[in-house]
Amino acid sequence: MTSLVIRTRIDNRLIKWPRDYLSPVTYVPVHAEGNAGHPDCEQGVIISFNDLGIKVLYCKGRTVQLTSPDSLVWG
Repeated sequence: MTSLVIRTRIDNRLIKWPRDYLSPVTYVPVHAEGNAGHPDCEQGVIISFNDLGIKVLYCKGRTVQLTSPDSLVWG
């Protein structure tokens, strides 16, 4: 039996568990065109990840959302 290896990246950096648990990330919506300072961006922390995406606890609404790594930047 083989174990599942998940190679999830944010900004081309591989996420490692448990190192990146509670690491800060910023959600950047598509209409922000990569501008992490856009008013619609949201800060949060990584609480888990799997092959479907990254679970982020967002600070503003205190909600957990499964988020595509393509929509996240570190910090």
